[in-house]
Amino acid sequence: MSIGTERLVTPPVDPAGDRAGTRARTLALWAGRSTVAIGLLHLAFFVGPTWSRWADWLGGGLHGPSAIEDPANAESLKLFWAMPGSFAVPLVLLGLLVIRMTRTGQEVPGYLGWTLGAWVLVCGWILAPSGFPLGLVPVGLLLLARRANPTRRRAAAEAPRTP
Repeated sequence: MSIGTERLVTPPVDPAGDRAGTRARTLALWAGRSTVAIGLLHLAFFVGPTWSRWADWLGGGLHGPSAIEDPANAESLKLFWAMPGSFAVPLVLLGLLVIRMTRTGQEVPGYLGWTLGAWVLVCGWILAPSGFPLGLVPVGLLLLARRANPTRRRAAAEAPRTP
């Protein structure tokens, strides 16, 4: 069995909203997949330049304040933050979580897309050129999936309105 393929919850079938529900699930799945892909691409891009540093890092080469403040370690620190200290692994985990939530019929919270979008835009502004604009792909897919969810639209339409 592969990761995230089991189905724990079967969402209720709504004949009227089935097409929109399928579209929302598809968009959310691709958001998760693209997030995983971005994290893996980041790791693959930086594995070459950091390969020679791993033995030093694992041996404690960056332990202690003096190692961090030493100008001779500047390049090693920069590469550390580009590879093992980056957000690439948490990004892969986030993508896998989105995939699992979607496959089990759970709605991905709206704050995830908006917060990820704000982070991507701020980081892209600070560090240009960079790969941060790629993050707009899963952000857009998450926001579109949320908008396409028929359950959310029906709940909003049925909510009592106050004058």
